[in-house]
Amino acid sequence: MKRITILILILCSAIFSFSQNDTLKLDKKKTDRFVIWLIPSAATNIYGIAIGPVGSEAICNRHYTKLSHGLNFQILGQGFFQTFYINKMKFRDFHSTDNNDIGNFNDTLPKRAIHNGLLISPFGTFTDQVNGISFSLWMSMGKKINGLSLNLLWNLYEQINGISIGFVNHSAVTKGIQIGIVNKTKKLRGFQFGLWNKNEKRSLPLINWNFKDNKSATHNR
Repeated sequence: MKRITILILILCSAIFSFSQNDTLKLDKKKTDRFVIWLIPSAATNIYGIAIGPVGSEAICNRHYTKLSHGLNFQILGQGFFQTFYINKMKFRDFHSTDNNDIGNFNDTLPKRAIHNGLLISPFGTFTDQVNGISFSLWMSMGKKINGLSLNLLWNLYEQINGISIGFVNHSAVTKGIQIGIVNKTKKLRGFQFGLWNKNEKRSLPLINWNFKDNKSATHNR
């Protein structure tokens, strides 16, 4: 077991060193990578397989979006470290203004990384947007997911368009289905299935739903 742990640490260290060198080389020139590439990387696009200790969103001093298309496998994933900041993440208060639109309210905000395809990280993910599937044995956190978010402990997103499955599902906007022990969202267009379900209209055990915009509703805090 110790040998396996040491090998994993050596591998992660080597990948991280390589990817940091890649970042320095790409400081002045954005480029694309194909088939397989190591992450974190400053490459604008990675087509195929992106693999490394953490995602390219860990490189936060780049003023452009980094994208992966295909399989993004993070051996560790920075989602594990974000667990300590779950209670500090605040969602937009839709009821504080007259604008109750549950549309793509955060599409104009800058995104450090977007994953198109399958995102896997045993210890959790922390990315801005996923178009496809996000899977981990821990938690997933970000701004937006279009597709399926399957994480055993926690799903924490600004906006979910699709299905989120986990012990706890928490979002500002859900257009689809939440499945878990505790489900909570400020704006729901769809269903919630779990031991306790909470949305802007009501709180119920087992099953909850909402399909209409109730502008006069005040959400429970």
